[in-house]
Amino acid sequence: MHVHGHSRSAAWALNLGLALTFALAAAEFVAGHFGHSLALVSDGWHNLSDVPSLALAWFALRLEGRSPDPQRTYGYGRAGVLAAFVNALFMLAVAAYLCFEGYQRILRPERVSTGLMLGVGLLALVVNSALSFALSGGRSDLNLRAVFIHNLGDALSNLGIVAGAWLIARTGERMIDPLLAFLIAGMILWGTLGILSDSVNILLESAPKGMRLPDLATAMLAVPGVREVHDMHVWSLGSKSHALSCHVRILDISTSEAELIAQRIRDALKEEFGIEHTTIQFEHTHEPGDLHHRYYMPIAPFTKK
Repeated sequence: MHVHGHSRSAAWALNLGLALTFALAAAEFVAGHFGHSLALVSDGWHNLSDVPSLALAWFALRLEGRSPDPQRTYGYGRAGVLAAFVNALFMLAVAAYLCFEGYQRILRPERVSTGLMLGVGLLALVVNSALSFALSGGRSDLNLRAVFIHNLGDALSNLGIVAGAWLIARTGERMIDPLLAFLIAGMILWGTLGILSDSVNILLESAPKGMRLPDLATAMLAVPGVREVHDMHVWSLGSKSHALSCHVRILDISTSEAELIAQRIRDALKEEFGIEHTTIQFEHTHEPGDLHHRYYMPIAPFTKK
């Protein structure tokens, strides 16, 4: 596979991220166990959860670069969306586990080795900040955005661990450690729910975020010659690719004139909404005047005023 542009740099960042994240998670587990820090163990799980996320993202990135074939005529654009959906489900389970462990630690507080916690937290902060920066250019892709948010959340939780270690050393308050675990779980949930919602919408072929059928119909009805738009459907093929199909009523004109109208509709949809995959079926009317204005739900017609 030949990877272009930001995909090449993203693939490199994902490869490096897999190795560094796995090593970092192992270090946090060991340090958390011997230092009795639930925050470090929680962050270790947080980082370890990124290993399948990074692996799925890497695999999805390779699939997305494949050309359409007779079996998958739209290509593999949804591979990244499916990966983001699986990652989100996994992260929800991790957040629930961290909340449970945090509650157990509140019931039975333990002395924490703040020096070990601080050192490993600083190391994790450097690694995750570097990975977040490397992946920041791919945030328009839902799959890469999922990985970026995971790593950014890791970096923020590392910052919390560093601050928590300093506070525990200064105050001796053991409750700070489980509270950090709850904070990390909350950050996981905050980043995961948005990705879960976006990926479910795409998999259910909902209208892309920010697109309204009346706005699409208005743009098409502004094209000279278009009398009515109905049976309109718009959906996402992937995180950045959208498609639309509709029936358009025009006068009974020549094929060349109809094709000119179709091209103008495609141009308007591409320029205003970024829709590149468009299927238009024309229906003809012999009535030269405008149709009466009607405005209904999506499956009913949109007509000119």
